[in-house]
Amino acid sequence: MTVNYQLDVSSGNPLLFLRLLTRWRGSIWKSVAWELSGWLFFFYATYFSYRYAFTKDMQTIFEKISIHIDDRMKYLPLTFMLGFFVTTVFERWRSALNVMPFIESVALSTAVLIPGKGEDERLYRRAIVRYVVLHQVLVFRDISMRVRRRFPTLQYVVDAGFMEPEELDQLESVNCNPGQKYWVPINWANSLALDAHQKKLIDQPTAFNNLILAIKEFRVAMETLIKFDSVPIPIAYPQVVFLAVRVYFTLCIISRQFLVSSDMRSKTQMDWPVPIMTCLEFIFVIGWMKVAEVLLNPLGEDDDDFEVNWIIDKNISTGMAIVDNTHAYHPGLVNDKFADPNYLPAYSADSQLPRMLNGSAAKVELANPTDEVKIVRMNPENAPPASERESIFKRNAFSLRTRTVSTCSNNLESPTTERKFNLSMPAGAIKSKQTDRPILETLNEELEPNGYFRRGDRVHSSDSDRTRQGSEESGKHRL
Repeated sequence: MTVNYQLDVSSGNPLLFLRLLTRWRGSIWKSVAWELSGWLFFFYATYFSYRYAFTKDMQTIFEKISIHIDDRMKYLPLTFMLGFFVTTVFERWRSALNVMPFIESVALSTAVLIPGKGEDERLYRRAIVRYVVLHQVLVFRDISMRVRRRFPTLQYVVDAGFMEPEELDQLESVNCNPGQKYWVPINWANSLALDAHQKKLIDQPTAFNNLILAIKEFRVAMETLIKFDSVPIPIAYPQVVFLAVRVYFTLCIISRQFLVSSDMRSKTQMDWPVPIMTCLEFIFVIGWMKVAEVLLNPLGEDDDDFEVNWIIDKNISTGMAIVDNTHAYHPGLVNDKFADPNYLPAYSADSQLPRMLNGSAAKVELANPTDEVKIVRMNPENAPPASERESIFKRNAFSLRTRTVSTCSNNLESPTTERKFNLSMPAGAIKSKQTDRPILETLNEELEPNGYFRRGDRVHSSDSDRTRQGSEESGKHRL
């Protein structure tokens, strides 16, 4: 049975860890109690043998072996292997939990898409839900020992009401070898849905398609559980992890002994009768490994495994209640209390009032509502680089990187002049026409003889520029 402790962790009480540590079912104490007792038995057997049964020469040899093993225990990458293994197992466990199917989606779709209070409609709805749950029972019988103990044979499934005797005969008559017959009840449910559609119990083709999709999603979820059970983690992975952990603590029986030799090179600083630190390490590491062992098969018989028998009972009772007992029923329409514009949320006297959820910057005021805000329009291509933006924001002012534009005249003897401008200047203050293509830092123009000039890698005619400027001025005069 799954151990639920959510109520104990409903608040951050300082005594929270005591509530968790005092639990026994599914706890670390229950997981490591027997193994820790066995380890302490062998530890003290070695302890008394070393101190009272060994000769001086045997004690010397034992101490050398103990020191040698203790120096090389670091060569075992215990926490590294165990950490990756527990992470892998937990991901599989969470995936199995997320795909665990419940009947509500199928039952609600069936109840809505096959309307009517007649006997035929009612039997169609009940049969579809029962076949879907029967599919779940057949799958759980083969992947969960709890369900297998509940239904040792298919006759027990018939006696429980999930299947009729003639349906059992039809199921056994299906020739499907090799392979399992999990799909047969789903095929029956789909056939019933198709028959209902042909009899106009399901009016629209889209409604029929939605019902088939709901049944399909349930089947795909069960198929995923079959894959998890049929294709587990490669056996070498848990073998090497479980072997490494147990070999480590087997070596600790020798390496963690308190040495009593008079030779100061091998004598330990303190002679404690109880290996406290090793016991704590045993509890933490073995408890960590036990978590992986429990999560390795979530459909098993451990305390924290899934309650698949309860899921079966819950699905059949909930499904039948949806498609039969409460089908096409709803309370009468009333004008509820929330229609009152002066309605206030109601809480009991002992309840905790909720806190409003606001954005982290919602209460930050950067300007008064009456302040005038200056808006400056800018070209994103001419925005300052990221390295300069921080200083701009700190000054709380708008500025742009100064750019240089080189202009030239048609006279070869006049040197080029440079003017600096920024985008905050008025448009009329910029007399030099910018090119359509992007610029880097400057637009360099090299004069060429015969009235030509070079701009970048292209040669332009100054006459064409004068002609274009003259046409623009004449156009302005005509306007």
